[in-house]
Amino acid sequence: IMNRFFMYVDPTEYDMTQEGLMKACLAEVIAEAKDTGDYPMYRAEDLLQSAKWKMEDILNDISQLVEAHL
Repeated sequence: IMNRFFMYVDPTEYDMTQEGLMKACLAEVIAEAKDTGDYPMYRAEDLLQSAKWKMEDILNDISQLVEAHL
């Protein structure tokens, strides 16, 4: 599951906690923005919101996967 959400950072290098996942999401969002050249256009709040949305998407996918196997 995690591989489809992370192209720039390795999420296994972060703690498997909610805080660790958020750090991984933020690092991914920042790395992607830098790679595309869009980083200067983003405010810190924008990057943080994008990381929150990424984290929500991951948690929703995990939840659906768990429900499918119950």
